[in-house]
Amino acid sequence: MKEILKKLFWEILINAVIIICIYYLWNWLITELLLARRVSFVEAWGLRVLVQFLVYNHSYERKK
Repeated sequence: MKEILKKLFWEILINAVIIICIYYLWNWLITELLLARRVSFVEAWGLRVLVQFLVYNHSYERKK
């Protein structure tokens, strides 16, 4: 049980760091370069999920 909680904690921590990086990089770079609007934290999480699905599906298809 402790091992599962430890892995869950690290997974949440790593995803939170990635989402925060996406949030700040998007709001810092993309708004200046492409004149796009700023994103909220939830939208940054959505971008993370979409990219994760694309990368996972692409790598899964390649292994077959």
